[in-house]
Amino acid sequence: MSDDSLKFTFGLINSNDRYLTAEKFGFKIAASASGMKAKQIWSLEQEPDGSAVYFKSWLNRYLGADKYGKVRCDDETPGPENQFHVEATSDGKWAIKSAAHDRYFGGSEDNLDCFGKDIGSSRLWIVHLAMHPQMNLYNLSRKKFANVSSDQLQVTKMTPWGVNTLITLVYKERGYGLMTADNRFLAKDGTLCDSFDKTTTKYTLEFYAGCIAFKDGDGKYLSPQGPQGAVKATKAKVTKDEKFSMQDSHPQFYLLSKTRGRYVSVKQGVQVVANQMEPSEENTETFQMEINPDTGMWSFRTTSENYWHADGSNNIMADTGKRDQSSWFEIEWHDRCVKLKTASGKYVGVKSGGNLVVKSEPGDAEDFVLKLINRPVIVFRCSNSFIGIQGDKLNGNRSGYDIFQMTEQDGAYAFKGRNGKYWTMSDDGSIAINSASPQYFVIELVKHSRLIIRPESSDKYLIADKVTGALTASGNRDDAGALWEY
Repeated sequence: MSDDSLKFTFGLINSNDRYLTAEKFGFKIAASASGMKAKQIWSLEQEPDGSAVYFKSWLNRYLGADKYGKVRCDDETPGPENQFHVEATSDGKWAIKSAAHDRYFGGSEDNLDCFGKDIGSSRLWIVHLAMHPQMNLYNLSRKKFANVSSDQLQVTKMTPWGVNTLITLVYKERGYGLMTADNRFLAKDGTLCDSFDKTTTKYTLEFYAGCIAFKDGDGKYLSPQGPQGAVKATKAKVTKDEKFSMQDSHPQFYLLSKTRGRYVSVKQGVQVVANQMEPSEENTETFQMEINPDTGMWSFRTTSENYWHADGSNNIMADTGKRDQSSWFEIEWHDRCVKLKTASGKYVGVKSGGNLVVKSEPGDAEDFVLKLINRPVIVFRCSNSFIGIQGDKLNGNRSGYDIFQMTEQDGAYAFKGRNGKYWTMSDDGSIAINSASPQYFVIELVKHSRLIIRPESSDKYLIADKVTGALTASGNRDDAGALWEY
């Protein structure tokens, strides 16, 4: 399993439809909030052997309970009284039991305790994921990724290349649907359906030592079946076959040379050349961007698992699976185009034959169009909230997320919502979603899984008001609030 596994963050909803909340004052907890914001977000940590779990608040303090059932959330480091067991019921709710004292956690408002002997309704919690819902699914047993093939979700890919490996978790009916990039939902019989159905495509989540299992309404779990690894719900017991890891989906792209009007490719060998009229089915024009978080520079990986690098003759090659100083590039964003700069400070140009080479002068730098291809559907998250539709406007302070269709044209992007309308900037700078025709925005990938967005007609970036959540083009490039997880 790779080291790209995503951290589980979530809200816990009690029987009164209120979220478990951790307050700064006295580190008190209560089940009092009607929505999920920062104070209602919890993360799950587990013992390596899966024997117990820990619940950590947004204040980095651990939930605990003593032998009298009194609960607290002020421990900076976890101990025996911070250990819990999670028991998932048939409808997917969680019963949270103290590992030390064998009693259940629950209650309402500020009357919470961990003294219940039995699992009653007040001791059950609904899980609402707070993490970004788009990912690749890796199966622990087959050691492969899920992808759409032959109208099924199959576990066959050693590396999650292409749009068919993107999975979006859709929260509906207090459960989750697994949506593919073409907007279909995985049914328990292994078919892909055009719409969500609470009987056939709804699953509840169970966590196992950093992994996840998906349980249908009949108590059966999803797992890959047969030689093609078609994912279906057939077994009532969780083994390694039923365990998945939710892993980060790195950005994948095509690169088009503006000078030559050709796509960059490694189709004809190990040299990187801008010589293809169109992307091929072999994915030799598809590259994956992987960032160095310490430097902000990017490496580019091919489907052959090799990385770009500048060789001793200043050619850009893709002939090694290892990275060194010559494998890292800076991306300069210029409206709809990008320029690439090596770690040595020199730019990447294109020779008359299409070969990519290192040039010494900025004036020789090639303008490329970078086309992000593995987000035909996209969700935007900032800090602890999402972009969602509110009337005919967009709001960046929502606990639930909307899924937008994203289309690219010459390096700019249009976003369409569930109402069939496109994003557009109003005269006051607010972002509406009421245009019948595409309006284009420029995006820049600036950090790991983070981008900034601005309307093409503006020099300001999208940012959400801290109080109202109203989304406007009013931010500066370096504002923390302008960073959106995608």
